[in-house]
Amino acid sequence: MSISLKLFFILSLIFSNNLVAQEKNNIPKLARAVIIAEQLAGKLVIQNESSISPYKLNPEKAIDHFLFYYSAKWSPGCQKFTTQLKKFYVKAKTESKNFEIIFVSRDDSEKEMSEYMINEKMPWPAIRFDQLNKLGFVNDAGGRGVPCISVLDSRGLILAHSYHNKSNYIGTKEPLEEFAKLIDFKWSDTDDNSQEAIKE
Repeated sequence: MSISLKLFFILSLIFSNNLVAQEKNNIPKLARAVIIAEQLAGKLVIQNESSISPYKLNPEKAIDHFLFYYSAKWSPGCQKFTTQLKKFYVKAKTESKNFEIIFVSRDDSEKEMSEYMINEKMPWPAIRFDQLNKLGFVNDAGGRGVPCISVLDSRGLILAHSYHNKSNYIGTKEPLEEFAKLIDFKWSDTDDNSQEAIKE
């Protein structure tokens, strides 16, 4: 068997195992593969003390895993979970983990989104408000309510999610723990008690 054929077989096996895991967990799937970093280029912002600035993913660094955080200022559950997620993010980043969290606003206006990012001092980038409805894969990877987590690899395969079977909300604890395993990060915080999503 040639080297290229062996490589194809190995890659096929890995990809099919991921698909089996995805089916088993009944988590959402994207219709097609997407290169996430490429799709997000030029569409991100970040809070900088009292303002919102453009943000660029580091082109020199390939990001293996993304956590899309669907959240809104008007949701008390989101505000509570954002505090926990910030602790997770800061600690994981100090260990140089190869991941990024992306905030996906479910607020009603750009002003509310900006206020939420600034008030909570979100350390991660967000999708620009005017781009939220233009990135189909981001909406497809979301859920019906907030707070919601969707964990994707660099090509858009969903690996963990706050929803099973599209309607069964399991909260943020389980997908965050799965994300921690994927990035090889020991996370012991058990303060997440979100059991019910607030429907958008």
